[in-house]
Amino acid sequence: MKIEKSFEEGILAIPSLPVVLVTVGENIMSAVAFQFYSFDPYCLMLGVKPKNYTYSLISKKLEFGINIPTKDQIDVVRICGTTSGRTENKFIKAKVTPQKAKVIQSFLIKECPVNIECKVVHKIYYQGSHKWFIGEIKAVDIDENYSRDDALMYWANEFKSVGNFLSYRNQ
Repeated sequence: MKIEKSFEEGILAIPSLPVVLVTVGENIMSAVAFQFYSFDPYCLMLGVKPKNYTYSLISKKLEFGINIPTKDQIDVVRICGTTSGRTENKFIKAKVTPQKAKVIQSFLIKECPVNIECKVVHKIYYQGSHKWFIGEIKAVDIDENYSRDDALMYWANEFKSVGNFLSYRNQ
């Protein structure tokens, strides 16, 4: 069962270099261009390549969900990172359950132990591969048994858990 938590607890639930599943509307995107941004107000920063379907959805809806998968959800992350939401429903393909959000109009992923709802408050169009959305946190739900040690990490084409190597990206 998930318990409503403070925005600060939502920030502290995020591991460094985490893999996140971004939801907007009925779409899911795997992302590692993700970072904490501000404590006052509580905000997260998400980088998305403009060619991605998710970029157009966030630009239109001005909101997104951050869903933190566990190290046991590598297959979900792979599917959502290699399939286009323009042509397939990733909730169906990844076999995850869309969950109605409390504040935003986009779905969240029920199976992820952490769900964070954000409204876009600023866009950064600095030169580079990704354009950045600053999202102010509007709601946080964390499974009562969640530990940051269960989060899935990613660096240098490798999936990892805290202190452990799990798998290469393309395996």
